Amino acid sequence: MKFVIEAIGVKSGGGIELALNLLRRLPRHRNHAFVVLVPDLPQYAEMAGSGQRVVRFPAHMGLVNRHFILNREVPRICRDEAASALLCLGNFAPRRPACPAVVLLQNAWNVYDEPVAEKRLTLREKLTLLYGKRFYRRLPSHTRVVVQTSVMKERLASYHGLERSKIEVIPSAPPAFERPRPAAHRTAAGAGEAFTFLCLSGYRAHKNLEVLVDSAKILRRLSPWPFRCLLTLSAGQHSGARKLLARIRREGLEDVLVNAGPVSRAELSRVCAQADACLLPTLLETVGFAYDEAMQFGLPILTSDRDFARERCGNAATYFDPLHPESIAMAMASIMADDALRARLVENGRDRLRQAPSWEDVAAQFVSVLEQAARNEKPLPQQAYALSF
Repeated sequence: MKFVIEAIGVKSGGGIELALNLLRRLPRHRNHAFVVLVPDLPQYAEMAGSGQRVVRFPAHMGLVNRHFILNREVPRICRDEAASALLCLGNFAPRRPACPAVVLLQNAWNVYDEPVAEKRLTLREKLTLLYGKRFYRRLPSHTRVVVQTSVMKERLASYHGLERSKIEVIPSAPPAFERPRPAAHRTAAGAGEAFTFLCLSGYRAHKNLEVLVDSAKILRRLSPWPFRCLLTLSAGQHSGARKLLARIRREGLEDVLVNAGPVSRAELSRVCAQADACLLPTLLETVGFAYDEAMQFGLPILTSDRDFARERCGNAATYFDPLHPESIAMAMASIMADDALRARLVENGRDRLRQAPSWEDVAAQFVSVLEQAARNEKPLPQQAYALSF
């Protein structure tokens, strides 16, 4: 069979992590041929020598052009290639695909309502959100949806009234690092060094980073020990990032809310080595690769008491109410003071990673779903993993 893989809009974050790991492994399924549609970005340069046919599109385009390419060019390519099925990795599929289609839903906004974060969205983000919700409410009859957790499946089915039989769960694998750094000595409260929280996130409205300003003020009053929180923001990334960094300066919090700037994959080990815990006050996620990265590098996790976080982290995190700075500050103070709690969370994280599927497992499941779609077969029983990785 021949499959077209569309990743034109997959350009950052966990989406590109998944796309690259999947595309690297598809050529190993030699009984199939793959045509890959990607944005013209350096991250995808390795695809040129992968044995797949690669078609590049402009990396930056407006919403109208993106809609045109998805609904005109992608079906044309599928027809020209006589594709057996199409896999779209960027949340949307053509309204009239030229062959059976499978779409990977990676944007949690399509199944969550979060008024606090919605107020921070840009106009482009709001338009994309409206487009996405309209797409899933009118999902084409020959299109199946892949999600990465059971939470997403249940939310998608109930939010948009989709048949559960059209929704496949393929857990993602943890990010692959060549040499994960073993857990090093962590700062003990009262040891004289500042206890360091790492908020490993670029700016997105749903990441809820604004709440850390008031949380830091409260923690100053709660804790007798020094602390700091490393942010990984670029002022040019989003208007919200500029406003947040300006507020931190205005309120004199640059000593405790320290912006280290964007962190590349190559720099991740160095940055994690400076941290004692991972702090993520996010309001919605599909998976949250930062959780996996924290577990990989031996960091205890503090995060939002939300369904997506509970499914992904389980007993490897301590939880707080992300809408209440007091709750966050109390969780931070608690983990600073409790060496045993930090050690337990780190070990629980290692246990969860050991139970996770590999990227080879993930790629095999995607190929299986494409085969079923091409044959118009019902989904086969999937291999059960203890976790939703």
